[in-house]
Amino acid sequence: MKINILLNNNFFNDHCTYGFAFPIFKSLDLINESGVKINFFYSYKKNIFEGDILIIDSRYCGKQENREQFIDNLKKNKVKDLKIIFADTADNSGQIKTDFLSLVDVYWKGQILKNKKEYMKPHYGGRLFTHYYNKRYKIKDSKKQFSEPVKDKKLLKKIKVCWNMGLCDYGKLGHIKQKLFSIFKSKMFINNSRNYFLPNSKKKFNLCCRIGTDYQRETVQFQRKRISGLLKRYVETSKIPRFKYLNEIKISKFVISPFGWGELCPRDFETFIYGAILIKPNMKTIDTWPNWYIEKKTYLPLSWDFSDFKDQIDFAINNYNNLIKIGINAQKKYLFYTTSEKSKQIFAERFIKLIKN
Repeated sequence: MKINILLNNNFFNDHCTYGFAFPIFKSLDLINESGVKINFFYSYKKNIFEGDILIIDSRYCGKQENREQFIDNLKKNKVKDLKIIFADTADNSGQIKTDFLSLVDVYWKGQILKNKKEYMKPHYGGRLFTHYYNKRYKIKDSKKQFSEPVKDKKLLKKIKVCWNMGLCDYGKLGHIKQKLFSIFKSKMFINNSRNYFLPNSKKKFNLCCRIGTDYQRETVQFQRKRISGLLKRYVETSKIPRFKYLNEIKISKFVISPFGWGELCPRDFETFIYGAILIKPNMKTIDTWPNWYIEKKTYLPLSWDFSDFKDQIDFAINNYNNLIKIGINAQKKYLFYTTSEKSKQIFAERFIKLIKN
């Protein structure tokens, strides 16, 4: 089987593409051994249609000056029996690109809404949580935007979970390796950090939450601004240099990780590596793989309306020794999918299963 993958070329400036491609490159030898040949393309060429499957990175399409022309080229050049998979590599569960959904055979996304019928509704701000804050708190964006609703219910079957950004490397030198890979495209930089720290009661700080709060859209930044305000009595939340930030996580018992542009955040996985317990707005609306977010098993959930915020934070601080198993469970799960002897094989099997379905 021959698979062509069309990717955005700048891996360093686009973590979404990098997070999608990382585990493919990492497990490439095992994928090849299964009889699947993968070719990577970083520009539009007619020979991308010469194969059994074409996978298109949404971030590549997003960089096109003329998206309509790109879609028109797909329609003109698609050959019979060529399966086209559109990989929506954005880190949020919303904003289905309906023009591609109607055109391609399968629509991959790293995380989707468990209730796919929600995609048939327009969401203010393009996400379920931004829509919630618009309705609940009347938060309005200066540049109003709605997600494009899926009009044909049958198209929902095309939407499938592939894998999320969590499989990428979030160790201390992860960003440096990402830059080097972007330049040299060498697999020697594709590996996950094995330098991790166990949860323990000797950690110096109770809480860590170093976050940016300025976003172009008010509905996106609302949750972060509210959480930052609620945490003033507990901890400083302003951003600090990366290495200081990672060290602060290492000596903290809990890390609070709000949503950003998407629900998933690199901070989630940095938390797992450095042995803190993740506290995060409830992820129960999300279906993703691997599923890092199991309530009270791998993270502590917060209500989207902040009604339980103080109680949950106080409970966490006062019951760390009873909750430490949550941090242990999350770290074990993370290491299993990223650094265990089985991690490459698990992903290769996942990839092959997805392309055949």
